Amino acid sequence: MMDLGDDTLSRMMVNLMATLIDWSNFNSSLVIEVVRPTGIFTCSGVAIDRDTVITAAHCLDGEILSVRVSPSASYDSSATFLGVKSFELHPEYDAKASNYKHDLAKIKLSEELPLETKIFPIMSKSRTLEGKIVRIGHGARLNKNIRTMVTPSFKALRKFEDVLELNDMYSYSGDSGGPIFIQSKGQMYLVAIHSTLSFGPEGKYSFNPLLTSYREWALC
Repeated sequence: MMDLGDDTLSRMMVNLMATLIDWSNFNSSLVIEVVRPTGIFTCSGVAIDRDTVITAAHCLDGEILSVRVSPSASYDSSATFLGVKSFELHPEYDAKASNYKHDLAKIKLSEELPLETKIFPIMSKSRTLEGKIVRIGHGARLNKNIRTMVTPSFKALRKFEDVLELNDMYSYSGDSGGPIFIQSKGQMYLVAIHSTLSFGPEGKYSFNPLLTSYREWALC
């Protein structure tokens, strides 16, 4: 069997996904540019309405000089960006206590996203986590921060922490803050926000705050 190598396989996967996926269904997944004294960083985020974006708190923790949000499929510093009116970290987030618990931040835009932005509802607590899991992120792949779909599998539900744990092999820098959707009975629901990737004897897995448990804070 021919060994194509990791880089070639990654390029083939990205090209295949770009061909097969109708990305207009996932244009609520956004790229966030964060300027700190130490440089420019990117994270992912998701629109829950046309002027509100949810991301990971650790993306906006610490000293921030500026924040911009782009609906573009890939990060380009010269692309069209939307201004940010304000942002807030979840009041219970404490990076010293946990890398992933309450790892949520809310951004208010100074202008609305385009009308064609497809926004999915936040899943209610009454629904079960059954269906196909899809994670979208703008992580660094092939030297680009490009909108990418990953299909991790369910690992565990950490109810005591309101965290969804996933078998998640393909998380890259810049994916943090991206949405995790569940497709169930023909409907797509927003269920969690991508936070932290861990390595252990069981493999690679991620911890993701359940947005279903923070609906009131997110939507207020």
